[in-house]
Amino acid sequence: MKKLLLYLTILALPVISAGCKSKDTSDLKSIMTTEANGAMSPTTTAAEGANGAMSPTTIAPTSDSKESSSLAETKSDKTTTTEKKSSSKSSVTENSQSYSKDKSKISYPKLSGIDSKIESSVNNTIADNAKLALDSFASSAGSTVELKYNVKNQSRNRMSIVYTGTLKSVNESKKIIFTNNINLDTGESIGLTDFADPLTIANYILSDDVELENATNAQAAGFAEYKKTLSVDTLKALLDDADFPLIKKNDVNEGFPKLFSYESGGDIFIAVPLSHELGDYVLVKYSPSTK
Repeated sequence: MKKLLLYLTILALPVISAGCKSKDTSDLKSIMTTEANGAMSPTTTAAEGANGAMSPTTIAPTSDSKESSSLAETKSDKTTTTEKKSSSKSSVTENSQSYSKDKSKISYPKLSGIDSKIESSVNNTIADNAKLALDSFASSAGSTVELKYNVKNQSRNRMSIVYTGTLKSVNESKKIIFTNNINLDTGESIGLTDFADPLTIANYILSDDVELENATNAQAAGFAEYKKTLSVDTLKALLDDADFPLIKKNDVNEGFPKLFSYESGGDIFIAVPLSHELGDYVLVKYSPSTK
């Protein structure tokens, strides 16, 4: 996969046809790279605090079932530093970095306090993915993007970083989301397939038991209708391709992933795109402990 293709395809991310009811996945590649009205658009979300200032953060490790708290904020002229303190000897410190392109900007964390042998690899992975995403989102003339991050989960060996913000173009403003899950033992990005079973989650999403996080009644109703157009095979393929790294074994999607996931408080969240009229996305909440 050529880097240039990655950069140029993000703003024209494929959408899944709302009329796609067949379970035949022989043309899955075209489904994932062909835009259709009212169907799956590039992953977008109502950003949590997207209008707030981008905040660098210092955090301490949390268990998979609890998120860290206790924030102490200090501000400078160009950056904001948020600190979380812990008595844990393995606390990880996070400082905000930023990358700008024209009028667009993204903040991302730089970590310290992890294994010195992989610290550089972890930080390079985080920075490279953040820069790639901004370059891709901001590749269209006249568009501006502003993204900030939030560390949603950190365990001893995994971290989930959620980026939310707004993409403004000439005609509209969309809320966007992407995530980066990091293996803190190897310094590599990991996808949904590394911590969950895509087939299990695909069946869960299509079931009547699916739980949506903070969805409006209109979004829930729209999502219920929309998922009737999806087959298990198509949804599983999208979940297989979710998240960084962009290049995966047997990859059928030659562009940016359509779905992104993250862990938080012991649960798994998957951002599933919807039409702009329905708020750009819904967050599906999957709780392994109750399944």
